[in-house]
Amino acid sequence: MKRGRRYRIKPKFFVILFLLIAAVAAVVLLAKACDKEDGGTVHDIAFGTATPNETEGAVVVTIEPTEEPTPTPILIPDPYSVDSTMPEAFGLRFDMQLDGDDIEEYSSAFRTYFEDDFVYASEVRGITTFRGNHFRDDATYGTAGTVTNKTLELVWTQEIPGSIEKGTGSGSWFGVGWTGQPLIVEWDKDTIDIMNIYDSKKAKEGLVEIVYATEASYIYFLDLEDGSFTRDKIRGGWTFKGSGAIDPRGYPLLYVGAGDSGPNGGAKNFIFSLIDGTELYNYGGGDKYSLRSFKGFDAATLVDAATDSVTYASETGIIYRFRLNTNFDKVNGTISISPDNILKWRYTTERTRTGGSSKYWLGFETSPVFWRNYMYVADNAGNLFCIDVNTMKVIWMQDVLDDTNCTPIFELDKETGEAFIYIGTSSHWTADSNEIARIPFWKINAVTGEIIWKDEGYRCTRTNVSGGVQASPANGKNNVSDLVFVSYAMTVDTETMGTLVAYSKETGEKVWVKQLKRYSYSSPIVLYDDNGDGYIVTFDSSGTAYLFDARTGELYSTLELEGNFEGSPAAFGNMIVIGTRASKIYGIKLS
Repeated sequence: MKRGRRYRIKPKFFVILFLLIAAVAAVVLLAKACDKEDGGTVHDIAFGTATPNETEGAVVVTIEPTEEPTPTPILIPDPYSVDSTMPEAFGLRFDMQLDGDDIEEYSSAFRTYFEDDFVYASEVRGITTFRGNHFRDDATYGTAGTVTNKTLELVWTQEIPGSIEKGTGSGSWFGVGWTGQPLIVEWDKDTIDIMNIYDSKKAKEGLVEIVYATEASYIYFLDLEDGSFTRDKIRGGWTFKGSGAIDPRGYPLLYVGAGDSGPNGGAKNFIFSLIDGTELYNYGGGDKYSLRSFKGFDAATLVDAATDSVTYASETGIIYRFRLNTNFDKVNGTISISPDNILKWRYTTERTRTGGSSKYWLGFETSPVFWRNYMYVADNAGNLFCIDVNTMKVIWMQDVLDDTNCTPIFELDKETGEAFIYIGTSSHWTADSNEIARIPFWKINAVTGEIIWKDEGYRCTRTNVSGGVQASPANGKNNVSDLVFVSYAMTVDTETMGTLVAYSKETGEKVWVKQLKRYSYSSPIVLYDDNGDGYIVTFDSSGTAYLFDARTGELYSTLELEGNFEGSPAAFGNMIVIGTRASKIYGIKLS
């Protein structure tokens, strides 16, 4: 009998068979997982670790979420000029001195650079300069919390009597005038302990202090909670018509300028110690380098903390830049400065060199805006400048037609890679024989200086007082980030001469318009609740405070107070502080 052949199965066969079985099992599992009919159990399928299902004996494969790629950041270029914004087209000429010596070129020994995500005053809680920061766009700190009643409530009133003789013209300065914004700071406990604050206030938990420079030359210090004084006032000897500034590092330094010479001679810019109220330094008084006879320092100082330096644009027509060399010894309770590398930059344009007695004025009343190493500032002759402060070269200029008193605001859109300036002017050089001028409002490309849109605004008079945009705009954020808010004064085609406008940032269209009882020099502010909804608070020359819905313009509340509100408010949480020409300071609550 023939023996049958024996077949030897090679190990390779078992490997192939195993792979086939595994493949079939995978298909079955996939089919079961995807089967949503007949009451079948649906499982999440993904690449990952399989785990048994105790109730069904099935296998569930868990998905590991896939990380989305990090978006490439949009780079915003540094400013540059185009044909229409070249400084040469404006007939710009400038000279410089460094430590008293004439120079042709300037390269700063301390290099200013504010990063795109830079936070001004990151070392102190509160409002430390006019409109709050280097973009000049927010005179509020924190949020208003839960807003339920939608009303303004007067919490306290503080009298600030006194006056000082005018140095220019007749009469006297008194109360709080334009721009007149308070500073509001919550000092750290160690700094409070070395300052000349009253002992009863030093013992108070969470003291928030108001620092208010006024036209009567006094600098007052008040408790935000009840308006009582926290320490003795400083008498500066000159009228403080603009707004002061506190060092953003939380150092006890106050920077404040005189807007008029007063009876004590030429106006100056001052730096005071807030440890004991002594004057540490002043500059600009009677500066012979100025090409303008009038001397004024209305602009609010802004400090570059990283380089311990100041760049300041004055109404003398000089931009000052210097290093402070601050020495703050908190342990021993002392502070000193020793400025050096003192630069002076002066300029003329075609407008300021022509016109005889009616030629345009030199100088800056607006507070400078800073971004990166660039300063944006508008002058009395209708020019908007973009200047590299590390070289003092003018990058571009734009014609905004008229005398600019409104501090512009800067906006950085990191999503689109764009940067903007919003600005309006007063009614002065462009006024006709009836003292009326058409005052526009602009959105300007901050990189090139080109006009993005221009609204024709309103016809404003300069009879009795100057009209136009004297107040600084308010930049909408959070749920109203698409709007910018502007107040026009002395609008002749309206019944009350005071007009508040909400503009679309995208198109320049008026979204809503509200008439105030009278004209307003006071800059509006926007407070936000916990949901991000905005509330406009503004004041006018009739003594009225207003609360509007920032989205719709609906008037929620008014408060009748005393005096002309020329100064601008600031807010800490839901508390608003503002002074008036009637020599009073008010604390008002948004509830």
